[in-house]
Amino acid sequence: MADRNTNAESDKKPWTLTVCGLGAIAGLLAMLLLAGPTGGRELPDIVRFIGHFHPVILHLPIGIFALIMFQELVAVFGRRGDAARNSALLPLFFGAGSAVLAAIAGFLLYQGHAEEYGGNALAERHLWGGLIFACAAVATLIVRVWTLSFLASAWYYRVMLFCSVGLMGFASHDGASMTHGSNYLTEYAPGWIQVGLGAEEMGLRTKGTPKSSVVSGDERKVYTDIVAPILERRCVQCHKQGKAKGKLRMDRYDLLLKGGKEGVGIEPGSAENSNIVTRIELPEGDEERMPPEGKPAIEDSEIEVLKWWIDQGADPEKLLRDFMVPKEVQRAITRLP
Repeated sequence: MADRNTNAESDKKPWTLTVCGLGAIAGLLAMLLLAGPTGGRELPDIVRFIGHFHPVILHLPIGIFALIMFQELVAVFGRRGDAARNSALLPLFFGAGSAVLAAIAGFLLYQGHAEEYGGNALAERHLWGGLIFACAAVATLIVRVWTLSFLASAWYYRVMLFCSVGLMGFASHDGASMTHGSNYLTEYAPGWIQVGLGAEEMGLRTKGTPKSSVVSGDERKVYTDIVAPILERRCVQCHKQGKAKGKLRMDRYDLLLKGGKEGVGIEPGSAENSNIVTRIELPEGDEERMPPEGKPAIEDSEIEVLKWWIDQGADPEKLLRDFMVPKEVQRAITRLP
């Protein structure tokens, strides 16, 4: 009688977890459908508060699934077979649970900052990638419990695990690109790797470019060698691929001209009517002032160079020797890093 009751309880466990897991997956997918379009809505601060925990929580499933992968690789190549078949169940439970929490926090972060992420293809792909990974993580847990309950081959579970980790890597890469920029891994790479991965298409010289490759004196290109580094130091961190605040990107000349939701970024020939100059020269304490509070302030010499270049037509190809450069601008250029 005792054995019969034990078996009955054991048979209920996979069904209970399966129902809960499928409910979690359905909830994640319904979350997107029920939320509706972003933008044009005032959301309570609690949405942003919870959403800001996303960068903290997301490291949990990454670390846990890396540990599980290590365990499984040891089991496979160590020829342990199913000797350690129960070893990954508890970590997998916490890994799937933390993946769901990270996906929910990420969704709230996206909703709470619709003005920044709405319409951003990279942000939307990262959102979908994270949600799909969370669903795959839960499905992997379900498959693992069933293989244990019916003593099935561990390979069913391992295939699911490898697919889930692949999805995790894809979503993590997009998240890193949003935070650090798409050239984060390549900026110090050898030139042939940068060329192969298309790093030079960004239009800005990466930090890893040797100084000797930049021409000196009057032969410098004003935009590439003088203006673009100013923008990279002061602006690009918040206005780049994957993180374009105000839908304005400043990491490429053509996108700088195109501007964002506030209009064109620069008006060639008129610094006074250029949006980036207007924002830079707003008084301290103004919410619209750029760079925002907490970021390194742009220096007077950098502002002077930017305004002079824009007033001269903001040409991206002209060399310094092609301009009549006033002495005050020459002094400002010499003070640049």
